[in-house]
Amino acid sequence: MSLQINDRLLWPGGKRKALTLSYDDGISQDKRLLELLNKYGVKCTFNLNSGLLGIKGTVSAEKKEVPHNKVEKSETALLYRGHEIACHGRYHESLAGMDRARCVWEILADRQALEEITGQPLTGYAYAFGVCDDNIIMALKNCGIAYARTIESTHRFDIPSDFLKWNPTCHHDDEKLFALTGEFLSDDMYFSLYSPAKLFYVWGHSYEFDQNENWEHIEKFVKQISGREDVFYATNREIYQYVTAYRRLVFSTDSTLVYNPSCISVWLGGAFTKEIAEVKPGQTLRLPEPVNM
Repeated sequence: MSLQINDRLLWPGGKRKALTLSYDDGISQDKRLLELLNKYGVKCTFNLNSGLLGIKGTVSAEKKEVPHNKVEKSETALLYRGHEIACHGRYHESLAGMDRARCVWEILADRQALEEITGQPLTGYAYAFGVCDDNIIMALKNCGIAYARTIESTHRFDIPSDFLKWNPTCHHDDEKLFALTGEFLSDDMYFSLYSPAKLFYVWGHSYEFDQNENWEHIEKFVKQISGREDVFYATNREIYQYVTAYRRLVFSTDSTLVYNPSCISVWLGGAFTKEIAEVKPGQTLRLPEPVNM
């Protein structure tokens, strides 16, 4: 016997699936990617290097050499409208081995410059070259960064326990991408002790579609996963803010009551029931009866 309390996180509206994307470097190929995302109604977080905006170049990374032209500062705010702009380091430097003061400068200068462009506070980040260690994480905290993406694939749909070590599900070129897409879209129960709700996180660089000559690859993925009423399409920031609101809930010791001190509604449910509960801002709510397993 096991009593399963219906206090698990569900996505807004009681949905059990959420999708978020993340693309790095702020490059001209983002324009083509944005056309696809806007066409299908899928949100994305774009991680920019403010000190490199407008600079022209190429990239090969042991593959086909293609343009790596940074978007112009003057077009940035309008170009990424409806999505999220986050930090990626002012000059895309590897912070490995740097003292904390230099890490802070690379991070904080980027944040400040991008905030001047967007006109809003920014608290998101993607690790340049995927480099992440305790020293860098402490620098991020000192700079007010709340969530940061790594490049370590989990091949799962778990909600991160530590948003400063936010591991994505997979890269867009991962051979398992479409198998994972099918698993994500399935209504089969997702086993996780934390929450039955799935979070699918895909990342990459838009120039890679030029290198691999496979723009049809990302369009196939976006088309397949878009337009679903049971999926919450969100930026990294929206995912972080919602999960944070869930983690701020205050439960009574006997698990019968819950209070929501946040300014957004939070939905709760369980793995073995279809019953859901919306806890509105400032509301104290009695939880549904536990399920006896």
